[in-house]
Amino acid sequence: MIHALQSGSLHVEINDQGAELHSLFSKTTKTEYLWQGEPSIWAKRAPVLFPIVGRLKDSKYSYNGVTYQMPNHGFASANAFIVEESSHNSLALSMEDTQATRAMYPFAFNFKVIFTLNDNSLEIIYLVANKTGESMYFSFGSHEAYRCPRNKEEAFEDYYLEFDRDADYSSHTVSPNGLLTKTVYPVIEGGRMLPLNYGLFDNDSLVFVDITSKKVALCSNKSSARVEIEYSDAPNLVIWTKKNAPYVCIEPWHGLPDFEDSDGQLVNKHGIISLEKGGIYSRKHTIGIYD
Repeated sequence: MIHALQSGSLHVEINDQGAELHSLFSKTTKTEYLWQGEPSIWAKRAPVLFPIVGRLKDSKYSYNGVTYQMPNHGFASANAFIVEESSHNSLALSMEDTQATRAMYPFAFNFKVIFTLNDNSLEIIYLVANKTGESMYFSFGSHEAYRCPRNKEEAFEDYYLEFDRDADYSSHTVSPNGLLTKTVYPVIEGGRMLPLNYGLFDNDSLVFVDITSKKVALCSNKSSARVEIEYSDAPNLVIWTKKNAPYVCIEPWHGLPDFEDSDGQLVNKHGIISLEKGGIYSRKHTIGIYD
């Protein structure tokens, strides 16, 4: 089911299947900012990633001596969420563990995604509650895809990313099987601007680990309109697109894919979050639209 949120500036739609952002539409300029999921290119729009982000080595991990299989980015996007609260400008969706999820992930949990629309910005809060009688290990993240270009007069190469501070930005390389390597290479040296071109993604994606910046804007050389993503809570940021696809994904991540040398033990996974029995973990990011 699709749920709509309204503000003076924006019309937002959210699919309770996967708690996935479905539309981010400016009422001011009649412009859709979110990629609309064309199946021939990439059918998704903004999948929520939980309880892992990225790939596991050999698509499996071990915990307490038991080996589990887990698909890329976990299973949240494949599950229907339940509406907990709803108003004209906010929506709280949640899912809990089931027999099917426990076959992949042996923890009892409640995973909630809360959307709040404030005029020209959308705040997204992720809340994880540990209902297991022991520590729980997880990662989560977002995967919003933004239209790029947004109109036929523009090209992908007319766009650039602008981070909120000058710094050296380096990406880990991604192996052919989707795992991270320990090799890093410079993307920006002593600056904040990154002109977009498809060659940036010859190695799949840009993976910024422990990124200095906490805000990035998607901008066009041919327009003043921009999208700003504020991710102060997230240690990692991933940028991704497909070759010649008219979108770019800007993804704040709380966690990372496995490295090539991973030992497959969940408790040793790089970037994994450990949440104590009965604990609650909450983080957020915000998407701002400036026409």
